[in-house]
Amino acid sequence: MKTVFFDLFETLITEKTRSAYRSRTPIYVKLRTTRDRMSRWWVDFGERVMTGGFPDSLTRFLHIRDEVGSPVSDREIAEIAREYELWKKRVLSEVDPGVFEMLGRVRSLGLNIGIISNAMPNEVLAWNSCPLQDHVDDVVFSCDVGMMKPDRRIYDLACGRMEIRPSDAYFVGDGNFDELRGAASTGMKAIQAAWYLQQEVAWPWDHPLPRAESMENLPSMLN
Repeated sequence: MKTVFFDLFETLITEKTRSAYRSRTPIYVKLRTTRDRMSRWWVDFGERVMTGGFPDSLTRFLHIRDEVGSPVSDREIAEIAREYELWKKRVLSEVDPGVFEMLGRVRSLGLNIGIISNAMPNEVLAWNSCPLQDHVDDVVFSCDVGMMKPDRRIYDLACGRMEIRPSDAYFVGDGNFDELRGAASTGMKAIQAAWYLQQEVAWPWDHPLPRAESMENLPSMLN
């Protein structure tokens, strides 16, 4: 094995487990709409968001406002977009020290490190302030390449950029977007990262899905 690809959000960066995240006013409340309407918008336009269809947060929030019938003004939308981008910058600038220790141990095994992430353009912008940059060899963001997990093409692209075969790589992620099945379908060895989100993952293969309960025990699973 030559490379470990990691998911980014809820694997190397956490947002949902932060107390500040849980205490934030939900976007649907700020837009004076309902959770159900927001959920429907994500079902209809989520792939467009993640593959670069909205160039920035303001464009995306204006689209949401029109689609869900939100009464908020242009000025309010601009403020919501600004606050959202500041939050994402904060999220990506704060990395658990244990993540750096884990990546250092992975590197000591002679393995390269990559990231394959479904991400919005504003998250890619926030990546510029993320201290993880110096600890990875390559990053593939869905909005930059126009495809998203679990589409096997994004895994093949990442492997091509690292000049390896999928069978030479691990993929480590929490399991959102069906990313683990997508990775395994290309020949990668998938491992669930359960140190932030302990969620059940549908797994269609007979062999069990390896699961790293902590950052500390992941390197010992890379053999």
